[in-house]
Amino acid sequence: MILHDLHLVTNLRELWTLESFRARIFMAIVPTLGAVFFGYLIADTTPPYIFHKEGSYIVPPQGQGGDEMTVMWKVTHNRTCPGTVTRRLVDPVTDVVLAVYDPQPAALHGVKAGDMLVKTFLLPRTLQSGMVGYQAQLSYTCNWLQVRFPDLFGINYTTPKLLFRYEKG
Repeated sequence: MILHDLHLVTNLRELWTLESFRARIFMAIVPTLGAVFFGYLIADTTPPYIFHKEGSYIVPPQGQGGDEMTVMWKVTHNRTCPGTVTRRLVDPVTDVVLAVYDPQPAALHGVKAGDMLVKTFLLPRTLQSGMVGYQAQLSYTCNWLQVRFPDLFGINYTTPKLLFRYEKG
């Protein structure tokens, strides 16, 4: 067995002296490493935050136009990445969008003790009375490929809908 292995080593040394053999090895390794690298970037889809409906709530549970509302999100923080958040108010039955807030940078920090993420927003003055859903559309870029092509490879998702009551004032 040792003589067979020695023969293999000798053959490989002879092959290595040929420039075409080295080029073939190089042409096999470089594309494979590139495919592994880009495959990793494409498969990198873990969201920075996972929002849990259970344990999340809005304070106060009802409000009027112009009131400041506080959203208490129960979250699991996986990692920190830059991103944007677009908050919106929706009809809880039909999902018709009632109000959209300007996009803002997503929280890079802000998870406090107990894994709670706290966000505030002002209620618009022109909604119908009744139940309203609050949710956010999130878009994160956590690696080079997602930054370069955010629409194609970015991490985009929507939080669960949290309900509160809107009262005309």
